[in-house]
Amino acid sequence: MVMKTKIIFFFLFASCVSVFASESETVRESQALIQRVLPGHVDDFVLNQIPSENGLDVFEVKASGTGKIMLRGNNAVSIATAFNWYLKETARVSYDWQAIRPLTIRGVLPLPASAIRRTCAAGQRFFNNTCTFGYTFAFWNWEQWQRFIDWMAMNGVNRPLMQAGQEAVWLRVWKSFGMTDAQVRSYFSGPAHLPWHRMANMDKWGGPLPMSYINGQQKLQQQILQRSRALGMKPILSAFAGHVPAELKTIRPAAHITRIEPGWGGMTADYTTCFLDPTDGLFAEIQKRFLTVQQQLYGTDHLYSADPFNEITPPSWEPDYLAGVGKTIYNTLSAVDKDAVWYQMSWTFYNDSTHWTRPRLEAMVHAVPKGRLVFLDYNCEEQEYFRKSANFYGAPFIWCYLGNFGGNTHLVAPLNKVVNRLQKVPFGSACVGVGSTLEGINVNPGIYEITLEMPWRNDETVNADTLIARYAERRAGAKDKAVKDAWLMLRQNVLVDTAVGIWNHCVVFQVSPVTDLSKSFWSTNPRIPYRNAQLMAALNRLFQAGADAKRADAYRFDVVNLTRQVLGNYGTVLYTKMMAAYQAKDQGAFRQYSDSFIRLGMEMDNLLSTRHEFLLGKWLADARSWGDTPAEKAYYERNAREIISTWHKAGGGLNDYSNRQWNGLLRTYYMPRWVEFVHRLNSSLNTGVPFDEKAFSTWCANFEQGWVDSPSPAFSDTEKGDAVQLAYQLFEKYKLAMME
Repeated sequence: MVMKTKIIFFFLFASCVSVFASESETVRESQALIQRVLPGHVDDFVLNQIPSENGLDVFEVKASGTGKIMLRGNNAVSIATAFNWYLKETARVSYDWQAIRPLTIRGVLPLPASAIRRTCAAGQRFFNNTCTFGYTFAFWNWEQWQRFIDWMAMNGVNRPLMQAGQEAVWLRVWKSFGMTDAQVRSYFSGPAHLPWHRMANMDKWGGPLPMSYINGQQKLQQQILQRSRALGMKPILSAFAGHVPAELKTIRPAAHITRIEPGWGGMTADYTTCFLDPTDGLFAEIQKRFLTVQQQLYGTDHLYSADPFNEITPPSWEPDYLAGVGKTIYNTLSAVDKDAVWYQMSWTFYNDSTHWTRPRLEAMVHAVPKGRLVFLDYNCEEQEYFRKSANFYGAPFIWCYLGNFGGNTHLVAPLNKVVNRLQKVPFGSACVGVGSTLEGINVNPGIYEITLEMPWRNDETVNADTLIARYAERRAGAKDKAVKDAWLMLRQNVLVDTAVGIWNHCVVFQVSPVTDLSKSFWSTNPRIPYRNAQLMAALNRLFQAGADAKRADAYRFDVVNLTRQVLGNYGTVLYTKMMAAYQAKDQGAFRQYSDSFIRLGMEMDNLLSTRHEFLLGKWLADARSWGDTPAEKAYYERNAREIISTWHKAGGGLNDYSNRQWNGLLRTYYMPRWVEFVHRLNSSLNTGVPFDEKAFSTWCANFEQGWVDSPSPAFSDTEKGDAVQLAYQLFEKYKLAMME
């Protein structure tokens, strides 16, 4: 009896020690986050871990009895969310997702006026997109990732997609099948193009991938995962979905390997991929090797991303075959990890709704045990696919806001639509979470923050205007009527529900020049769903903010962000007048408007130099930092230039897909095309010889390829000039003309 009592006591003691250790680690990691984000103030907070509420994440914010701020949560993500809630609601400051410096709050930290307790209706909060690892993360270092992981935790993210370092796993796997190091590295694409290699859209473009990148990304992924897990997140890693090297046909000649139909993205057959039929026995062997190596390098949280047919055609559309695919992918996952859960994006079905009929998708879903396949409802602001598919025919799903293709920098945020839709989402056994699948970050930050905030507000009635008014306060750093008015005007008149965030937006300066904008290349669309005068009015009101607001970093970003958009919109007016003068053969008017058009584009480039978020130089410097030798640095820079300009080859099917309004990019890539275009039109007017559109297209392709291949003088990777002052000067310069 005594021995039995001792045993019971031992287990109770061990359990208490484990719980205490877990709580101590949670508090310690939360304190470290606060110190990174708001240095010198960690002692102003009292942190505690509390139980979840009916299995849901919960946090509390209140003033302690000792004059400190008490943050409580059931895990480190909840405590980080409580900290961010305090910053937003009480201190009224924004910690942006690409912050380059910690926050500073002058004086004593304000205490919460009343206690706050929030429970999150969404159990899972997803973030990232396979494409983000090309359009944004390709050349990030640990310092950048660390800040972004803190931002995700502070915004409640607990299911981040983390796909860095994948090639270190595949290098080991394919070499174990007999491929050489050189063969495998040549099979990989260049760094910024790896997402589309990983999704089986293309092979080899920009390869061979240097070992400096493979090894560096392995180390980086290990740091990323360690920090993410320490903060209580469960990262989603990759799984094998069927994409194999062509060389595997020789190594395993009996394997059922199909060559995918060439032509994805306008690429030639040289870059076409190969697909191993999931019903082939080799599939399980590859899956086991991949997951085993991945677990050795990165561990696991039992969550895996696999998208077998993203923008490619399956070998068969028969429901039985698709059911076999679903069954095989899950079974090969669970054979290695019995707790495996498979995450699949719904973009595949949305993008090809003609072929993905109900019987086909339903067959694939029902082949997997319920709860083991989770769908990411990819772009719910445009179509809530779960409503079209009867809640994915019984599979759980996550409601996601996309809002951005290619890192395009257009001002789009249908906030009212998103808020209204999220308030009607039935969180529970069907919809298990909320998330974002943006292709590039640092664009329209407000709507992403509010999307992730919504499930924490499930117990209150809010609308878009209420939320944007609160957002305005933290952008200004305090209550400022002018800033609040400006954001309400933006929400009601500019960030409208009819705006579509995806499908490649730009301003006219980013269009490859044409004599008729309706004939511009498919990847660039300068049209706006509002009147520019409405954006002008909001910006004009924003400029009337008080001195304190004008010192806030978030305000300064917003001013540049809105000014570049309003000036870019006005560029279309100048273009229209320029082309009308050309058609009328009015040389004087053509010269006047073309000069004004070119000047405006260059002035926009200068404005963009005032904010780090819009610097081409930073993007290129980050890329070059991955190189160990001058040749490698040049290789990385070329790859970084390519993805944001020609994408692959100049004049190819994805030209300007990832267009951005960046300092340096406007001046040296977009505007020289317009300068040459204007020169040729002017020559046409002088000589009477018709403009040769074909010859100009050839010139553009040669120029674009040269821009990618031949680096020009270095670009600044640091901000310069006064953002607010320069934005105001440009606004005042063009205000009257824009009102005409």
